[in-house]
Amino acid sequence: MEIRGFLFDIYNIEEMLYIWIIDEKKNLNLVKDYYYPVIYADARTEMLGKFVKRLIELDALARKPQFVEKIHFYKNQKIRVLELVISRPSILRKIKNKLFAFYGKMDIYHSDIDPVVGYLYQRNLYPTGKISVVCRPYNIVEQIQSMEPHDNYEYKIPSLRIMYLFLKHSHRYGVSKQNPLQIVSNGMKHTFATNNFSELLKNVNRIFLYENPDVIISSFGDQIIFPFLFSISQKYKIPLEFDRDNIAPSRRHIQTRGTSFNTYGSWIYRAPSYPLFGRWHIDAANSFTFKETSLEGVIEISRLSRIPVQKLARASTGSALTAIETNVGIKKNYLIPSQKSQREAPKTWYELLQKDKGGLVFQPDIENGKTLENVVQLDFSQMYPSIMNIHNISPETVNCPCCQNESGAERVPELNYHICQKRRGVVSDSLELILNRRKYFKNKKKTATGAEQKRAVVISDSLKWLNVVSFGYLGFRNAKFGKLESHECVTAYGRNKLLKAKEIAEDSGFNLVHAITDCIFIQKPDGSSIDEEHMKDICDIIFRETNIEMSIEGIFSWIVFFSSKTNTGLPVANRYMGRFNNGELKYRGIASRRKDTPLFIKNAQMQILEAMRKCDTVGQLKELHPEVHDIFNRHDLRIQEANIPWKELLFRKTVGKYMEDYAVENATLLSLRELSEKKIKVQPGEKIRYITLNHKSPDRKKRYITEVSGLTLTAKCGKTLLLKIILTAYLLRQAVCFNFVRQRLR
Repeated sequence: MEIRGFLFDIYNIEEMLYIWIIDEKKNLNLVKDYYYPVIYADARTEMLGKFVKRLIELDALARKPQFVEKIHFYKNQKIRVLELVISRPSILRKIKNKLFAFYGKMDIYHSDIDPVVGYLYQRNLYPTGKISVVCRPYNIVEQIQSMEPHDNYEYKIPSLRIMYLFLKHSHRYGVSKQNPLQIVSNGMKHTFATNNFSELLKNVNRIFLYENPDVIISSFGDQIIFPFLFSISQKYKIPLEFDRDNIAPSRRHIQTRGTSFNTYGSWIYRAPSYPLFGRWHIDAANSFTFKETSLEGVIEISRLSRIPVQKLARASTGSALTAIETNVGIKKNYLIPSQKSQREAPKTWYELLQKDKGGLVFQPDIENGKTLENVVQLDFSQMYPSIMNIHNISPETVNCPCCQNESGAERVPELNYHICQKRRGVVSDSLELILNRRKYFKNKKKTATGAEQKRAVVISDSLKWLNVVSFGYLGFRNAKFGKLESHECVTAYGRNKLLKAKEIAEDSGFNLVHAITDCIFIQKPDGSSIDEEHMKDICDIIFRETNIEMSIEGIFSWIVFFSSKTNTGLPVANRYMGRFNNGELKYRGIASRRKDTPLFIKNAQMQILEAMRKCDTVGQLKELHPEVHDIFNRHDLRIQEANIPWKELLFRKTVGKYMEDYAVENATLLSLRELSEKKIKVQPGEKIRYITLNHKSPDRKKRYITEVSGLTLTAKCGKTLLLKIILTAYLLRQAVCFNFVRQRLR
């Protein structure tokens, strides 16, 4: 039997792969295939013998080990390693967890490649790709192959039935009659306001069977909804119809707590994972990629990385980039290290000061505030990823042993590191693929219309995030394809190219106003208007000198650079706002851009910005002062009269510690205490929302209330809650009022 269609879902139970295919008639087909992961080991004969003996005791070998030749990733030399075919993929997790025990005694390669991703690498398949499958009896795969190239730009995906799951109010309440589960499918909303949970399960099952969705998009489904539903399903012995596979769900373990971990001084929270079998479940609150790019963006990165859609949605962008790099490395026949295997080379204090400098910034001159007219912003297009691609910067190419004594090897400015001339790097080749795709879709969104234009925008944005993390992962301490020297090379080239752009602009008769890493702000000495065609000529010169495309971000009719809040004489590199000649506003670093800013403050600032949009000159801005103050005063009056819906006053903060670790009784700690009293546990990295009542109140419980208390009071008191909110007006006044309203414009 032959099946042709889209590879929809794939997962494994040990060596058995379960593959769901949507065929040309939109029917779902389940086929099965076998896959035995391959790992490689390099050590003394005695150590290899002990390792093989242990694998035999665990019944973990599918066939007799043999020695093969592979290419060492860093040395670029063929080495003899022991090839081990693993019969039980679950053993790989044990090997990975015990790698530290082998440190210095044995090198193990390919052991941390997920079996499903390894299978897709080996078969040259990818999620949602078109495939052809020939099956034996019992739907066992005889032959499977892709029907379209992996780098296809204009691919099609099957039409999918989508269902939405969410709670009516805050997820902190859990599922209850007061906070009912809601389902939206085919434009119909179903609300389940009941504490009869067995009846709830039956109604949910009925909707699933009738609608038969392919994709479930939830809000806090991983953290709250699915753990609750699966728990009561076990309690009432009513199976849920969420999965299309009746075997795999038996392996699901119910988790109610996520994991919190600290990285580079910040706490990250990851909710429990609740993927489905034969359907996709994507939790919008537990997926950075989905929040930033929507479902089409998740599919695009899933195809590139070969990570299944549900797993990709829950993974970091860096994990997706690493998977792409791993695929490139496998194609080059490299031994893929299971962990970062090259440490930073020793440096003196002077060498650290000389080489570890980061990006280049020229601060704006803002004595008593600074407002300028006719300023143009020029941006390098994807500067750091382009540098890595053009100059072949990758962990194995920087200071490679094969070109150490080559006189013609490229030398990095300032650092005197050399770059390999004999091979392309894994990171460089990976980024070339991503950059070419993004360039295609960026060009397409300029010419396409309707749905095609929307798709081009989404895919371009999703690829942007891969480029964004590519630089950071070069210096990330746990990155598989990372090396600090390669990280230093990128910033060195970046500083060099930014200085060239500055010098070219100044040679063309412009003054530098501000510069930050990959963009410059320039102005004519007399502040007169700027000809766009002239700027295009300058961009062309910069491109010829730096080999990186430079484009006009926009010409500001006016721009304001703000000072520091703590020291008004000091500028802030990334806090400014201005109006382009076409009327579009651009602002960075102000409250409206922050995710933790209450909606009321955002709306107030946006009203002021919209008023300022009408102004073409600084003179018109000065004349606008009465209107700006009038807008401010109207919002200030609403604060003093407590005439604001409480949900518009919620601050959003990330919990940075465990509750017992807080030393100061700030808003976060007091909010955590209140939630704890209500039996609600919050882990570091999670977000909480609260309202400022009176931050100077002697009663600590009256300083702030969380959204949970706000909802409870609303249910009891209705609109009278607004009379109980005693807002600290100056907190909001500071956030609403711009510096330039109080300072002199010049």
